[in-house]
This record gives sequence, structure tokens and C-alpha cells, in this order.
Amino acid sequence: MLNFKARLHLFLLACILFSMQSCISRLRRPEITGVIVDYDKSPIANCKVGEVLTDKNGRFKLAEERYNAFFLTELFVMEAPPLMVFEPVEKEGFEKDAVSIFNSRGGGRRKGAKYKIDTIFLRKTNQSFDISAMLKNSNWKLGYTKNADTIYLIKDGFKDWCKTDRCSPFYGEYQGLTDNYYTGAKNLPEGMIRRMIDLRFETEKSPLKINMVCEYISTFEGPNRAPDTINTKGSYQVLANSKMILDAGKIKQLSGKFNISEVDLYQMKLTKVQEN
Repeated sequence: MLNFKARLHLFLLACILFSMQSCISRLRRPEITGVIVDYDKSPIANCKVGEVLTDKNGRFKLAEERYNAFFLTELFVMEAPPLMVFEPVEKEGFEKDAVSIFNSRGGGRRKGAKYKIDTIFLRKTNQSFDISAMLKNSNWKLGYTKNADTIYLIKDGFKDWCKTDRCSPFYGEYQGLTDNYYTGAKNLPEGMIRRMIDLRFETEKSPLKINMVCEYISTFEGPNRAPDTINTKGSYQVLANSKMILDAGKIKQLSGKFNISEVDLYQMKLTKVQEN
């Protein structure tokens, strides 16, 4: 028969093993709330977001979801699991979209986690745009490819507007054209790490104001090159709502005739017209 000390050791061991098999609550999806509107800011009712439908005011709420993970398994991992959420947004007559969330350790958040996405703008299937009106008296950022045959334009306010999967890849492509240091891309000339170009479109056929700042690699050994800044004026003209003629002043490589190959509320892609 086991003595008291042996029984105590067995009891403590059993407690430890039980605790190791107990569960920890992990976050699968936070509570997500928001409102769905069209490009005229009119609410969209009965739009499917994940497993729910929007109400007459376009509002929706996805309930928080959690799961149980074994303590022993989590102990070996030594950190909170990632959070990966993907909720489709669908409505007949509109382009499909999705709300996605990723956080490398977001699964460790406590019960009651919330994510307020505010307003989602859903694009109609055959959405049309007045390009001249979009550009008039507005500020944009520009990135272009090595041979300047493709231009990406991002309108001020893009990040406040873009909250879904449909528009976010465009911003990633724009970053790849403007920032070698952050993205690891190799679009910029040797030694340059960033090229930031700001545009101010005023009324059509009136001056186009351009500010370009180029930053270069900096090292302890040097010599280091100071940033270059170019301020210039040009002009622009929209043709038949499908083409654009740019005169970029001192930045000659951006001047020319372009097709408006992609357009959305806060973004535009231009491709140079090849002359015969």
C-alpha cells in the first residue's frame, strides 16, 4: 500500500496531467460590424456578408466565433495562433468582394473581440465613371514601371475607402513600383529606394502640378546621396472617357497618350498607347 507521500505525488501528477489536457479558448473570428453602400452612398439591403444579410440600412453584424485548443498543444507552440478571417460579400448586380483579416498572433485575443469595419463600398457590375469629374481638383499619388509604359494612380483617401479584398491588391502593386526598400521590389533605378510622386489635377487642360521626391541608399561608409526633388507643371486631357494625354513637364518619361485600362473610385491604371 502506498504511503501518504507517494499518494500525494500521484495526486499532484494527476493534477498536472489534467491541466495539460484542459482547453484554452482561442479566437476564430472577432465580432465584425459595418455597413454596405453603393458608390452613391445608398445603403444596400439583403447583401450577404458571411452567413448574415444586411438590414434595410445596409448594416450587418457577424458574431464572434471561438474554438477550444488543448493546453498541452499550445504549450509547445509557445505563442498565440494566427487569426485568418475570410468572409465573402455578395449581392446580385454587384461585383463579388470579401472582408479578410489576418494577424499573425490574433487568435490569442480574449472573449469579446470586436472589429468595426465602418463602410464598405460595393461596386455595381457595370459601374461607370466620369473620369474628368474624378480628376478635377483632386490629389493623387503615382507610380510607374521601369519603361513608363504603365502608370498606377492612387487618389488621396484610398486607405479610408479600400477595406476589402477587391481593391487591396492594387495598392500592393502600386507600392512595388514606388518603394524598393519596403517591398523588396526592383522597379526603381540602381541605388534608389523610394520614388514618391504627388499630382494635383485641376480643371481639365489647366496646369497639372507634380512633385517628385527620390530617396537613395544610405550607408555608414557613404558617400550618401541627398534626396532629389522635382517640382514641375504640365497638363492633362481626357479623351472620350477612355484615354488620357499627359504632359508631365520636366518628367518627360511620363508624357504621352495613355489608355485608361482600369478605373475605380480611388484608383486608376494607365497603359501607354503604342505608336505605329
